[in-house]
Amino acid sequence: MTRRYIQYFLIAGLIAMVFSGCNKKENLNIDLPYNPDNWVKGPIDDWILSNYTKPFNIEIKYRWEPYEVKINKFLVPVFESNVVPVMDIVKKVWVDPYTQEAGVDFIKKYSPKQFVLLGSAEYNNDGTIVLGEAEGGRKITLTQLNNFDRKNVPAVKQMLHTIHHEFAHILHQTILYQREYKQVTPSGYTASWYNTSDADALAIGFITPYARASSDEDFVEMIATMLVEGKAGFDAIVNSAPAQGRAYLRQKEAFVVAYFQNSWNIDIYSLQSKTEAAIKEATK
Repeated sequence: MTRRYIQYFLIAGLIAMVFSGCNKKENLNIDLPYNPDNWVKGPIDDWILSNYTKPFNIEIKYRWEPYEVKINKFLVPVFESNVVPVMDIVKKVWVDPYTQEAGVDFIKKYSPKQFVLLGSAEYNNDGTIVLGEAEGGRKITLTQLNNFDRKNVPAVKQMLHTIHHEFAHILHQTILYQREYKQVTPSGYTASWYNTSDADALAIGFITPYARASSDEDFVEMIATMLVEGKAGFDAIVNSAPAQGRAYLRQKEAFVVAYFQNSWNIDIYSLQSKTEAAIKEATK
């Protein structure tokens, strides 16, 4: 099963693509980037081996491999200069907090075994961007990494939100969350979630517009927001909602807390604190 974290975007203008003719005498035998026939391991691969592959059995794919991406999308490779900075932040604010809270074996057992890194965003026809995708709990694809800047805190938080969102899918696909969760705001789920503003989503008990996509997305959006925003940030978002929406969000929060404690023996508030501290440290 494929899970996708999608964000809505507005198109401000039209992009004109002009294709020039091809001279038949022109030599078209050019070397493509990351040609597997020419590639040799380097410092990036050594870093990945030491920080991900050996300790957690996680593979990081950053070289361009066409069969790993959608052939009907315009996508580009990630800049090599961004690979270590991106995955270093991911380790510090996802792997390390979970390891501190639940132990090394937890990450070894439940983490996705492969990350695929892409430089560009993946655009959909309905006006949305795919920021991340989890496939069968084994693979996470991250997009638009060529704009990565660790000091751009909102952008870093967006990327980390994607990671925590997709990992939360893996957790609930392993142990399902409480069935009663779906009954907190059952009439609010819609395929056209992207027509909802942040304020309108909060008013009807959804932490983000995308949370309206389904109960599964609702559940993991709660988890990702709690972890990435920290307690004060999460409380500020919830408290900005009208009374009824706030009550729904607190109900959902209680379900998330109970789920982590009863299913995984994890105190999510402690995990939240560790994640918040890690984000602050990593983006200084």
